[in-house]
Order: sequence, then structure tokens, then C-alpha cells
Amino acid sequence: MIRWAIFLDLEGVSKIFPENELQFYVPFDTALDAICRIGINVYPESPYRLFAHQVGGDSLIIVSEFFEGKTDISISIAVLLMQIILKMGAVAKGGISKGTYGNTTGCFPSLKKYEKVGDRTFAIGRGRLTIFSSMGTALINSHRYTTRQPRGCRLAIDMDLIDLIPDGVVAHKYAEDILIVDWIHTQTKTIEKIKDLAGLYIPTIEDMESMLINYVEGTGDLKNTEWGINSLHFNGCCSL
Repeated sequence: MIRWAIFLDLEGVSKIFPENELQFYVPFDTALDAICRIGINVYPESPYRLFAHQVGGDSLIIVSEFFEGKTDISISIAVLLMQIILKMGAVAKGGISKGTYGNTTGCFPSLKKYEKVGDRTFAIGRGRLTIFSSMGTALINSHRYTTRQPRGCRLAIDMDLIDLIPDGVVAHKYAEDILIVDWIHTQTKTIEKIKDLAGLYIPTIEDMESMLINYVEGTGDLKNTEWGINSLHFNGCCSL
């Protein structure tokens, strides 16, 4: 079954985490809280349920229950989460695509003979093996759109998802198969609905522009690289 998937990856963790763990944990925790609020208060029931997983320590994947053929919900959720991460002093890059996704626990029959000591956790002597129990092309494809060019804290959308750009979405076509969404200036009715029902506070556009500019300016030499230039350009921000 085909579903849409959002993949978000916090930027600069390899540098941030050794210097100040809280600078990673606080934004990431806030994003996790926002996902829970959205799932509980906005999309709690079928066919709009969300399935979210922490991946690799500093990344998130959010997968739909079904593929409803509309990009408004996935773009709105991704934009809000990237804005929330920015509000808490960090930035993320993201990708949205589609594919299959499901539980893979039954794909590892060799583990049945080992002692299970928790959900997805097995005893290996006095140590533990924990498996990631979900997989599919939705994860592979959304991760690919997150990590491919262009560099920067940008939100990239698989053009196969786009028939018509939803109202309120500010976007730039980067290549034949990729659309870049300006996650600072995008404002949709779905974003407003999610904010209201989930009780999420987002700064003003002007404040977010300043936050992103200040973040990029604070990266030193990185601000003059492709990463820094794209982070501002694709999100409609001018350097101070």
C-alpha cells in the first residue's frame, strides 16, 4: 500500500551535540511533543492516522495511514515541525515522498530463538539487541529527497506527489522531479487548523525570518557556502 512520508533531519548535530547536548535535545523533544499533539488532537482516527518514528538519533519519519492523494496535509505538518525546530534554536532539512511502509518484525525469523526482553529488544548475553521494526520505500524515498541536492535547511517535495500546488504553499521548482517549499512563508488553512487544534505556537513570519538569518549568520564560514546561501534563498530570506 502506498503512503506519503515526511523525513526530517536536524542539521549540524555532529557539531552541536558534543558541545551542548541540550541544544540538540530541546528542539528535538519539542518536535516530538508537537507530533504527539498533532496525532492526538488533529489526526487521531482512520483514515488520517499518523505513524512516526525516531530514526538514527537525530531524524524523524512520519508516515500516513493511507495515501489520500493530497499534499496539503504532509506539507503543512512538515512546515510546522521545521518552524517549531527553528523556534527552539535549531534547523532541519526535510523531504516528502511516497512509497510502501510496514512492520518488518516477521522478516527476521532467526531472532525467534533468542530471549525477548522488551518491545523489539532481545538479550545477547548481558547486552541487548534492539531492532528498527519498520521499513519500506516510503522511508527510502523521503530520506533521498532529504539528503539530495540542493544543500541547506530546505524542504524538498517529490514532484510525483504534486498535481497542483496547494493554496498558501510558497514553492520553487528546482528540477524536473523536485519542488522546494519555502517553509518560512508557507501559510495554509491546514497549518492554521493544526496549530489551533494541537495548541501549537509559531512565531510571526518576520520573527522566523530573523531567526533563520541569525542562525545562518552564526555558522561562521558556513554562511557563505552553498548550504548557507540556499538556506536563506529558498526560504525567501535576505542576509542582514
